[in-house]
Parts: sequence; structure tokens; C-alpha cells
Amino acid sequence: MKKLDEYMARSLIEASHDAWCKGEVERLLGYYADDCTYWCNAGSLAGTPFIVEGKQAYRTFLRSISSVAESASVIEHFQFVDGVGRAQVEAYIRHRRTGHVLAGSYRQIVTYRGRKIVRCEEYHDAAKMAAFWRLVTCDEPAVNETTGKDAS
Repeated sequence: MKKLDEYMARSLIEASHDAWCKGEVERLLGYYADDCTYWCNAGSLAGTPFIVEGKQAYRTFLRSISSVAESASVIEHFQFVDGVGRAQVEAYIRHRRTGHVLAGSYRQIVTYRGRKIVRCEEYHDAAKMAAFWRLVTCDEPAVNETTGKDAS
């Protein structure tokens, strides 16, 4: 097997972004090792990093996001040194129900094992991301617990 080079490393991460943009969670996961780790500086309500271990847990996490939002992302810059890719990503996420959009950029650091992603770290504007998720949560209509229908 040919050693992973910058071209192949970038192709793998771009393919995973393409799959995410198309809502193809299983195709995205095909680029990841079974024992992958996803780490994000934003996401925990306690303000601590959000960590997902293993492909099944990552699948659950990705599906929870894709079930309520659509998003798109594109790599603006990519550098690959010693098995680690560093990317600058432009992205947006649109909450399906409210229509609210969060747009911006984030850094992604990806570690590879062979031709699979084994660790993905994302560095977002944590305050901006937390504000977005609070906004879409408070804009959700109240649901009647008895009927399960919109209470407004």
C-alpha cells in the first residue's frame, strides 16, 4: 500500500466533508477507523471539550445533528505533516425547524492511520456555537406532553 501523502490525506478529509454536506453519515463514517475519536472544544454545556469515542458513538452524534440541521463545509486551506492534517474550514449549519443559520470558520486537526481518520479535533468559536444552539432550542415551539402536538 502506498504511503499516505498530502494529496490522499486531503482527498480523504474532503470526501468526508462532501458526505456530511449530502447527509450521508454512513459514507462519512467509511473514512474513519472503528476506534476513532472526535474531540471538539465546543459542545459541552459545562464548557468542557466534547469527546466521542468509537465509530458507533460518532454515528449517534452525527445523526443527532443531521436530524435537526443541514450543513455545508469546504476546506479553505490544508497542510499535512507527519500523518497529521490541519485544515481551515468554512461552514454553515441551518436549523431545519427554525431556519436559523450559524456560519463561520473553524480549525480541524485530523490524525490518520493508514487511509483512515483515527482522530478529528475541531476548534470552533465556542461562545458563538453555544449561542446558536441556545437560540434554536428556545425558538422551538412548546409541545403538549399529553398530545405530543405543538402547544402554541
